[in-house]
Amino acid sequence: MKNVYLIYLSFLLFTFKGYPQGSDVIFWLDNSGSISNLEYTQMTSSVQAIMEKVIVCNPNNRISIVQYGSTGDASESKIWIETPFTNVVPVFTRRNAVGIGDFAHEALGLIGNALDGIPNPGIVSPITSLSPTAGNSLVIYFFTDATRNSPTSYIVNTSSPGMNTSTAFQNYTTFKTIRNAKFVVTIVSPNANATQAAAAVASTGGTYTGIVESYPTDPDGAGITPRFLLNKTDFIMTPAEINNTTEEICSIAIKDCLPDLVLISPTHDVNIGTHDNRQASNSITASNSIISNTSDGGVGIYHAGNTIVLKPGFHSMYRSRFRAYIQECPSDFVGRKANLEPNKNNGKEEKISLFPNPSSTSVTIMLNSSLIQHISIVSMDGRIMLDKKIKEAEKHEVAVNDYKEGVYLVTVTTVDGKIFKSKLVKN
Repeated sequence: MKNVYLIYLSFLLFTFKGYPQGSDVIFWLDNSGSISNLEYTQMTSSVQAIMEKVIVCNPNNRISIVQYGSTGDASESKIWIETPFTNVVPVFTRRNAVGIGDFAHEALGLIGNALDGIPNPGIVSPITSLSPTAGNSLVIYFFTDATRNSPTSYIVNTSSPGMNTSTAFQNYTTFKTIRNAKFVVTIVSPNANATQAAAAVASTGGTYTGIVESYPTDPDGAGITPRFLLNKTDFIMTPAEINNTTEEICSIAIKDCLPDLVLISPTHDVNIGTHDNRQASNSITASNSIISNTSDGGVGIYHAGNTIVLKPGFHSMYRSRFRAYIQECPSDFVGRKANLEPNKNNGKEEKISLFPNPSSTSVTIMLNSSLIQHISIVSMDGRIMLDKKIKEAEKHEVAVNDYKEGVYLVTVTTVDGKIFKSKLVKN
């Protein structure tokens, strides 16, 4: 089994090199007074090992390190940004300027300010902003030993820390819903309440199946497991933990194929000199702007599996470039020229559609003009999950709830012998 896992991991690391999108990964480090110098050294070693692998698994990945603390209560939370997003593994040290308090929820708000370019005196590093990479998903890897809520150490919202309440996790929820952020958490937990709160912060996936503090507006589902949480007694990560965590982070880029994507102004405006690639498995609805000046402009390339709707307010300015087309997700971003040849075939172009994709329960496999005769689904380590003859249908639903998380190859054979292939993501 170990050999199978290593083969699978190697395949993933190789495969993800070809994906057009990557992830911006923020390594968010607890630098409060409860972290001893020994623990900080352990944390540094583990983080550097993971960063190296994250950069290797996808050349489009970018990393940054943000350390946090507080010089007083929650209102005096501080962060130190070590680097802008980069593909070079940085060297970093402790930053005493952030203080010894531990108010994670409020520190995350400061990270939000940095991502939005909003000045805040709580950002005490020379670098005061983080510019997201256009088209990349956002991953936040949180290292901490914080309690859920004690006088000087909070994972949750200090102003409203009630158990099982949505307000206790307000900033985390905002990051997940507005920024589509995924959270991975490693905690040296002081008690069960801290572990369960950290599990609520962590996104679904991974291997943690313990108790999750549930709250009504949890975007990942109240109390749902598994979660991307590693609960440890120290910050020394074993080679297996480093490999598993790297796989989790690298898998997030492919899962960035959301079913539906809504782009609004000014949040999703494309600035001059920026190349913005967006994709969704079903639809994109856009009312944002692609900005230009007298000599240059932004570039927006959007593709979706079924529909792209440009609503009132969408504006691709003169000298900017914009392309939109229908194509399965994920796939390469290539700006296509219009087909100026006469249309000699009024029939629909055949293609395979999988929806929803990613899926955790079931997926519908559909062809738009041919009839399906046979479907096979094979995992990346060669296990045959489905090998089924179909009674000539345009679509067929397959239950995938028992599949392990990962990428699967779907092959469809039509009644006239044509073969179509696509990738299914189980989350």
